Amino acid sequence: LFIAHCREENLPHLKNNCPAATDVTLLIGPEGDFSRSEISLANQAGFKNISLGTARLRTETAGIVACHIINLLND
Repeated sequence: LFIAHCREENLPHLKNNCPAATDVTLLIGPEGDFSRSEISLANQAGFKNISLGTARLRTETAGIVACHIINLLND
């Protein structure tokens, strides 16, 4: 369980925290990112904060990038 957001700096990268050959649930936020309260609720539900890199991505691009990272880990 992961939540990708830009509210904090130095978040761990998905590629270093997603074990290969496992099911992944990844939350990608709306344009403008998740609110702090949404992130807190996700964390309380067991979601781990992660980054998809240093660039701020649009919502539709972030989903593709995340799927690509997971695909590469399972290649």
